[in-house]
Amino acid sequence: MIQKTFPTHLINNSNQYLALSSLGKNTRGSHVVNILAISAILVTGIVFLLGQSFAQTPSAPDQPVGVTATAISPTSISIGWSPPQNNGGSPITGYKIDYRVVPNTSYTTLATLNNVTTYTHINLVTGKTYIYRVSAINVIGTGSPSPEVLATPTSSSAPPKNIAPNPPQNLVASAYSSTQINLSWGAPQSNGGPVVSGYKIDFSLDSANFTNLVANTGSSFTAYSHTGLQVGHTYTYRVFAINSIGTGNSSNTATTTLTQVLTVPGSPTLSATAASATSVSLSWTAPANDGGSAITGYKIEYANATSPYKVLVSNTGNSQTGYIHNGLVTGTVYSYRVTAINSIGAGNPSNVVTAQPQETTTPTITTAVAISPTSVSLSWIKPSQTYGQVVNGYRIDQVINGNFLSVDDTTSSVTKYTIPNLTTGKTYTFAVTAELSGGSQTNPSPLVSVTPTSTSSAPDSTNQPPPTSTPEQNLALPDPPTGINATLISQNTVLLSWVAPSNNGKLPVTGFKIESKTGADGTWSIITSNTGVQMSFIKSGLQADMIYYYRISSVSSVGTSQPSSQVSVSTQSGSSQPPVQSTPAQHSQGMIPVLNTTSTISYDITGGQIIGIGINPGTYSLNINLKSDTAGTLSIQIPRDMIDAKKLDGTDDVYIVTNDKNVAQFSETKTISYRTLVISFPANTVHMSVYGTTIVPEFPIALIVFVLAFIPVIAFSKRIIKY
Repeated sequence: MIQKTFPTHLINNSNQYLALSSLGKNTRGSHVVNILAISAILVTGIVFLLGQSFAQTPSAPDQPVGVTATAISPTSISIGWSPPQNNGGSPITGYKIDYRVVPNTSYTTLATLNNVTTYTHINLVTGKTYIYRVSAINVIGTGSPSPEVLATPTSSSAPPKNIAPNPPQNLVASAYSSTQINLSWGAPQSNGGPVVSGYKIDFSLDSANFTNLVANTGSSFTAYSHTGLQVGHTYTYRVFAINSIGTGNSSNTATTTLTQVLTVPGSPTLSATAASATSVSLSWTAPANDGGSAITGYKIEYANATSPYKVLVSNTGNSQTGYIHNGLVTGTVYSYRVTAINSIGAGNPSNVVTAQPQETTTPTITTAVAISPTSVSLSWIKPSQTYGQVVNGYRIDQVINGNFLSVDDTTSSVTKYTIPNLTTGKTYTFAVTAELSGGSQTNPSPLVSVTPTSTSSAPDSTNQPPPTSTPEQNLALPDPPTGINATLISQNTVLLSWVAPSNNGKLPVTGFKIESKTGADGTWSIITSNTGVQMSFIKSGLQADMIYYYRISSVSSVGTSQPSSQVSVSTQSGSSQPPVQSTPAQHSQGMIPVLNTTSTISYDITGGQIIGIGINPGTYSLNINLKSDTAGTLSIQIPRDMIDAKKLDGTDDVYIVTNDKNVAQFSETKTISYRTLVISFPANTVHMSVYGTTIVPEFPIALIVFVLAFIPVIAFSKRIIKY
C-alpha cells in the first residue's frame, strides 16, 4: 500500500526514458518505485503533439505589443504599436486608443482606428503629461488594453532623429496561385534618419503565433512572394522596416486564405516523326501543370511553308497524347504545335516541331504511357516500306546502356503491347523491331522512355477522334485591383500605385484603366484606357486648390472590370505638400508575371516601362522587353530557384547582362534566396537579357542544367551578344 506519491520524473539514458512514479513507502516501510519504460519514439511523439497548433475557438485578441508614445512637437504626441502575437483566431480589424491626462485617473476613448499601427494626437497642452493604452479589435470584440505609456510635450519637443524607421504602410496580401501569396506595402512615412535597408517579414499560420519568414530582405523593394503554401490555410503577415539604427514597429496585419486557383494548363512537349510517305506521327507529353483541373483534350494545329497555322483538331476530347496526320504531300515540310485544354480553357501552345512525310523502314512508336504504377503500354505503326516483305510480328526490347534486351516477340500484326511488373518511379527505355518474312528484320524504332509513378493510370481508350468544336470557355471579367495608393510627389504631380487582382477571370490581366474626377461631385473621366502590365502611374498637370479622386479597373481580353475603391489627393493650400520638384522620370515598381511560368518577379524601373518578361531555357536567360524614351535604371529581384549563375564548384558566378545585344554594366546584391541586379540602360532600349549558368524549369523535380560551353556564345571582342 502506497502512503505517499511524488511527481513523475524522467531519466534519459541512451535514448531510453524511465518514468519514475508512485515513489513512497509501503506499510512495511520499504520504498516502492514503479518504473515505466518509455521509448524515445513515444516521448518524441508526445513532444511533437504538444508542439502542434490546433484550431482555436475565436476570441478577442491579445494586447498589442511594443506600444510607444513620443512627443514630436510642443502640442502633439505620436503613438505607435505592433499587432498582438495572438489575434484570437480572427484577423485584426482595428485598434482603440484610450488616454488620460495626469492627474486624472479615468480614461477617455481617443480614437477607434482601422487596421493601422500609428496615430498622432494633436492640439495638446504643452507641459501636460498624457497617458495612453491601446486595445486590438477583431470580429469577436475588443481585447484587453496594453500597458500604459506616457509622454509630455514640451516647448522643445521635436521629431526624434536617427531612430528606427516608422512602420511600413498599407500592407496587402493577395493570393496569386494555389501555392503563392504576394505581399506589397508602402515605404514608412519616415525612415527615422538613415535610409531603409531592408524589411523583416513575419507570418502566422491559421492564427497561431507569428513566426519569422524573412529576417531581412536586404533591399528597399516593397514586395515579396511567399511560395510553397497549402490550400485551405489562412496566412497572416506583418512587416517591419529596418535601417542602420534598428528595426521599427510592425505594419498593419494582412490576412488571406488560399483556395484552389484554377488556371489554364501549361504547355505540352511535342515531337513529330514521319510515319509514311503521306503521314506524320505526333506524340507529346502532358504539361507538368494541369492548372488544377484535369486535361480534357488537346488542340492540334499545323502549317507548311506556304500557309499559316490551321486547326487540324480543335479538341481531341480525351487525354491521349498521340495523333497521326494523314493525306500529306511527300517531301513537304510541315510544322505542328499542340495546346492542352482543361475546364478553364486552352493554355499556351507547345514547342513547334517540323516533320517531312517520307517512307519509313522501321516501326514508329506513337505512344508510350504508364497505365498503372507498375505497367507501361506501347503503341506503334508498322514501317511503310518493307521492300515487298511481309511483317510477321514484332520484337519489343528494353534498352539498358545501349544494350537491347528482349521483352517479348509477337507473331501477329497487333501494334500494341503492355509491359507489366515494372518498378514504380524507375525510367524505362524501349524499342520495337519488325520481324519480316524470310527471317529478316528491320532496324529498331527510335527509342522512347517512360516512368510509371504512383499516380499513373490508363488514359481514355479512344482512337483518333474526329475534330470537334472547341469547348465553350466559362470566362469572366477580372476583379478590380487592390491596395490603391495616391501620393503627391510634387505640387502638381501624383503617383498612383496598386496591386493586381488575385482573380483574373481565367485570362491574364493585360493592363489597367485609370479614371479621375475633381471634387466629390465631379464626373469620372478616363486618364488612360490601358497602362499595360505596370502597377504604377504618374499623372502631372494637377491644379492648385483642388481635390482629385482616382479609381482603377483591371483589363483583360474579356473586358474591363468594375472600378476599384476610390482614393484622393488634395492640392489645396495649407495641405501637406512635398517640396516642388522637376517633372520626374517615368517610374514604376511592383511584381510582374513571368511568361509561361506560375512565378512573379519584383522590379523597380526608372526611365522606362516593362512590357513583358519571360524565361528562355534554350539560352538560359531571363529576357525583358521594355520601352524607354530616356536613359534609366532597372532594379530586378531574381529568385535563385528561377535562374542563377554558378561555377562548377557550386559558388556564385557572375551574370552576363545585355541591352539590345550590348554588354551592360550592373551592380548586384545577394541573399540566400535572391540576387538583386541594378542595371543601367540607355535611351530607346527595347530588349534586355540576363544570362545565367543554371535554369530551374517548373517541374515537380527541378531539372538543373549546367551550361559548360556558355561563354563562347558571347562575342566579347565586339561587345555584342548573338541570340
